[in-house]
Amino acid sequence: MNEPTVMAELLNRIGMFLSADWDSTVRRRAELCLIDSITCFSAGLGLKHFKPSAVVASSLFGNENATGAASLTPSTIHTAYLYGQAANALDYDDTLLGHPGAPIIGAILAIGARENLSMDRLLQGVAVGYEAHWVLAAAATPSRERAAVVRSVGVWDTVAASIGAAVALGKGPEFLETLVGVAVSHSLLPYTGKWYERPVPALKNNLGWAAAGAVMSLDLVQAGQTGVSNALDGPTGMWRMAGSDQLDLTKTRKNLPAVSRVGFKHFPACWHLQEYLKALSLVLPELAEDEEILTITVAGPVDVEKFCQQEILASADVAFSLPATFSLLISNVEPGPRWDEVANDSPELRYKARFAFRLSEEKSIKLETTRGRVVMTEVAVSDPYDLADLGLDESGVVAKHERLTDPQTRSALASALAESHRGAVELYQAVRQSIALAGTDKAFG
Repeated sequence: MNEPTVMAELLNRIGMFLSADWDSTVRRRAELCLIDSITCFSAGLGLKHFKPSAVVASSLFGNENATGAASLTPSTIHTAYLYGQAANALDYDDTLLGHPGAPIIGAILAIGARENLSMDRLLQGVAVGYEAHWVLAAAATPSRERAAVVRSVGVWDTVAASIGAAVALGKGPEFLETLVGVAVSHSLLPYTGKWYERPVPALKNNLGWAAAGAVMSLDLVQAGQTGVSNALDGPTGMWRMAGSDQLDLTKTRKNLPAVSRVGFKHFPACWHLQEYLKALSLVLPELAEDEEILTITVAGPVDVEKFCQQEILASADVAFSLPATFSLLISNVEPGPRWDEVANDSPELRYKARFAFRLSEEKSIKLETTRGRVVMTEVAVSDPYDLADLGLDESGVVAKHERLTDPQTRSALASALAESHRGAVELYQAVRQSIALAGTDKAFG
């Protein structure tokens, strides 16, 4: 029996979301993806290293009408771009073989706002977009040797986001096949291993551009544009152009859909740090109020060592530094934008100097305290193909949302979810207003 094409596999996988009565548990996970993404979008809007994106986008993309009240209506591409940039700016957004939420939800919300789509349609698009991202990224995952020098994850974001937005609009298989051929030529190579070096660049993944490319691809196809034929398969398929050395559809076949396996972050840091941070957060309550930590020893494989640099040369370094994030957690600094604002010489980072790394095949944390105690804890290792258990549960996602999302957007999202069959007008207005203000001095104080 011949193996199906990537496109056939993709269409087969998204079929589960296309009926009006799709699984309620999966739908709730799609809702949580949206809730968490909007939280991260809200949290990213005020960051200093987000401001250049906001200022330049406002001058380039402009608004649909530039006078009066309508000046607070950013264009569709402006909305997609700045949503994707802001949602990923703090590195607090969800993850599963990359950062699917920021570009996918950015594109879908931008198209949804223009077309006044219902929440039901948005959620369908979200679930489909995540599934498309999973199928493409998993199938094209490089071998271990190749992955040491190349990643082919973020390159699929524009394709997946365009598929999600198209399904939200009610487009069928023939349209999707044409769309993929156009979207691949709008795709990026956003990943580079250089951003493990210091200082970490403020613009790492460029997920706003991935979302904007999805909007552009979708509108071009609606205008009659065609693109590459059979872009995903064969020896010169997109997987090869993305830098992979293999294409394996068997890797994509998981029982649970992608929205059910995505990981929602406890902390604004790279996922490689989440395992250690979660383990530390569970042992800190065991310490007495007057018990000071004298030394911190983190053990792990060699690939953990690059996250153990102590100096913070730029704000984005924090999300890739175990010494910095450990210190912030021990100092009880609330996870969120404050983690991005701390200076290298801040007292909240004093524990960096007490940090050491030990090479080991096993992951663990050892704390030595002023009471002479030694506190040891093992660090759970997550399955990269299913991060849900290590991430926030539903109550955690909701608490994060209530903590970091502005009241207007929070209320608008709640109303849209409660009346999911209607156009999510208030939500679109709240997101667009945030984006329209993002490039102004008012947004940054």
